[in-house]
Amino acid sequence: MNSPSQDFPARLVYQPVLGFLELVASKAPAPGGGSVAALSGSLGCALLTMVIHLTIGKKDYAAVGARFTGLRNTLEGLRAQLTACIDDDTNAFNRLRAASKLPERDEIEKAAKEKEQAAASGEAVRVPESTMKLCLAALEHAPEIAEKGNKNCVSDVGTGAEMLLAGLEGAAANVLINLPGMPPPAAQSFRQEVETVRKRGRALLEKTREIVGAKLGG
Repeated sequence: MNSPSQDFPARLVYQPVLGFLELVASKAPAPGGGSVAALSGSLGCALLTMVIHLTIGKKDYAAVGARFTGLRNTLEGLRAQLTACIDDDTNAFNRLRAASKLPERDEIEKAAKEKEQAAASGEAVRVPESTMKLCLAALEHAPEIAEKGNKNCVSDVGTGAEMLLAGLEGAAANVLINLPGMPPPAAQSFRQEVETVRKRGRALLEKTREIVGAKLGG
């Protein structure tokens, strides 16, 4: 087999599923956890949107038609942003890696390298932070969709919520691993944000699990 860079086009989101899996499983360090977390969030959004589509227009769910139409638009927007994060995360990692290899033969080059490393470190934190927050924003709607959506799709809501929390947790870990390159006050602020987002996400998933479990009878 040729190397992934030879076999596949540049943008990850245009890969066939097997192509993306091969890239992740290869010895290349990216795409890695951050891109996979974004994909997980995108899939979670897609499942919630599917359930909404299978609820809107059904006679038994006419009362939630207008509300779910609004939720559909919201989730489609979140999915688009999470999908963009798949490539953004790999690009941020590659930038950080390239910055570490810049020459520092004199003071001018050293200053330029430090500046680029700081900018790259910031990007490597902000991209997974965005993924984390987008996953949470989508997860906020999971309990309502589980409660009011098409009951025949409740297992899909549960799966979508699980994928969203997986994306959130994976992105949170990628925020934390890149914090050593940030100034201590900024790093502490990000740590506090990660803790808050994780706590809220876990609570939302637990609430969704309870609703789904009750409807599935187990």
